[in-house]
Amino acid sequence: MKTQQRILNIQYALLQGFHWMGFGVSFSFAAVYLQFRGYSNSALGLILGIANVSGFVLAPMLAQLVDRRGKGWLIRILWLMMAAQVATLLSFRLLPGPSALLSVFYCVYLTYYICVNPLLTQLCSELERSICHMNYGAGRGVGSLAYAVFAVPLGSLASSFSPAILPYMGLGVAALQSVMLLILSLRLARAEDITPRQEAQEQSLSMPGFIMANKRFFVMLLGVALLFFSHNLSNNFLINIVRNVGGDEQAVGGVNSFMAVLEIPAMLLYDRITRRFSCPNTIRVAALAFVAKGLCIALAPNLPMLYAAHVFQALSFALITPALVRYVELYISSRDSAKGQSVSAAMSSLGAIFSSALGGIMFDHMSILATLLVGAAAAAAGAVLCIAFCGEKKTRLQAGKY
Repeated sequence: MKTQQRILNIQYALLQGFHWMGFGVSFSFAAVYLQFRGYSNSALGLILGIANVSGFVLAPMLAQLVDRRGKGWLIRILWLMMAAQVATLLSFRLLPGPSALLSVFYCVYLTYYICVNPLLTQLCSELERSICHMNYGAGRGVGSLAYAVFAVPLGSLASSFSPAILPYMGLGVAALQSVMLLILSLRLARAEDITPRQEAQEQSLSMPGFIMANKRFFVMLLGVALLFFSHNLSNNFLINIVRNVGGDEQAVGGVNSFMAVLEIPAMLLYDRITRRFSCPNTIRVAALAFVAKGLCIALAPNLPMLYAAHVFQALSFALITPALVRYVELYISSRDSAKGQSVSAAMSSLGAIFSSALGGIMFDHMSILATLLVGAAAAAAGAVLCIAFCGEKKTRLQAGKY
């Protein structure tokens, strides 16, 4: 059983790794690719904003379907979205740019990554329920490691050759994702549930009912949205920040890789961290780290100091990512687990929506310092909400599973 558990966790970690390599192509180098195709910062921000709105709307709808129909529909949806990703990547070499059609297809490409992330989290839950214990934090940590390893050569290739190479890199990663998804799909299809769903006899709540039953959770997630406004303001427009301190596309890959490496320890060790610190307290620490990171990025005068500012990634994004997954496990009924994971991811997307829509305009019409200070102020407001509304009086799990 231990060998099977180890193999399954490795397979899931590889899926996460290939997923986050693809995320690097789609989001982290979106500015590099779209500016190469002739888009302005404002147009880039509009595309990112529309994609995040689409993901914000679509992800909870897919989660509602998964909660009601089960793991079979989860697998079908994942394959459908994989096909959409491949189709959009193929289209990039055929479409002129900038153009309305290219903009639409890039929105679809980004929407895939927004929607599939909570579905992969739910896939981990289904594997645990049907086969054996899964270590989500370790799998997500491997995702960051793969991203880190991939970001540097990706930036070098885009700088040395041309950003036109990025869709081909995306297709290669999509092929690897498909292989791992096929393996896990077959294993899940053959498995029987070994852990009964709690409250299985109760019907999954509608989305309005889910919101009313989890008010504190939603207020906390508003704070998370503000944290991710600051986070995405710097990440989505990193090329502008890097150029402001004397860097280029290769430095974008370097900074992204540096951030990803810093995420790995907290994600890999999150299960151990929560043995000493409660899940709500880890979210509070992460919220404060987002504020510190935003301020330090805004005030960084050169590339080495920009790298130093991103050290806070280890306590901000790296900590809050597994913490939000655990929070759903602790405080949200298992009948609504897919909705909980999806809404949590959607509120992160809400921050990305506003950072994309406003960020392009601000970077075009304001100084980089002023724009980043707005982001830091948003992170401070988000930290206040997270600190005040994180946690409940009771959990649905035993206290020992904090």
